[in-house]
Amino acid sequence: MVTTLVTVATGLLVAAAVLDRFSLRVVALVAVAAALPDVDAVLAVLHPGLHNAALHNVWLPFIVGGLLTSRRVGLRERLGNDETRLAWAMVLAYTVAVAFDLFNVESAAVLWPLHDRFFAVYGQLAYSTTEGLRFTFFELQFGGGELLPKAGRGTVAGGYVVPSPFVTGDGRTMRAVLVNAGWELLVALVAVAVVGLRLVDQTRDES
Repeated sequence: MVTTLVTVATGLLVAAAVLDRFSLRVVALVAVAAALPDVDAVLAVLHPGLHNAALHNVWLPFIVGGLLTSRRVGLRERLGNDETRLAWAMVLAYTVAVAFDLFNVESAAVLWPLHDRFFAVYGQLAYSTTEGLRFTFFELQFGGGELLPKAGRGTVAGGYVVPSPFVTGDGRTMRAVLVNAGWELLVALVAVAVVGLRLVDQTRDES
């Protein structure tokens, strides 16, 4: 499972790419949005099925995106261009954080609470001299069958849950992993460098 540090780092890279104005306030808000989905690991204390479900669904970004684009609500006019772009950056950071667990064997219940099935989209894009080009994330089966044959991971009602570090069940020491692989450390370091450069540039522009 991708760690929260990586989702925050990726969210900040997204913000650095799409936002004209950059500040410590922007960094803090985008970081919170990117980390928010992983808060449901704590909610697993209440029910183990809430991990990768309660805050890993598609409804929140859909609702916020709808509010931002609705002329009837008029959020864009009230917030102004800079704040609207910041809101979209937060939505993107949140969505990418959810996608990290969806496009992973760990899975996410992206339709919760309307449906409690966990989904994991994974596969390969490869080329070999014997099999040719292979793309196994989606598999079209004209004779019937599922578009995502490897996606379904089970339901909460059926006993499937994603283990939470906050629920050990036997009194073992809880452990939160910040970096789980070399590439995750690289992403975090790149984010620190990019965010730092953006903050320096913004300070120079304002001085």
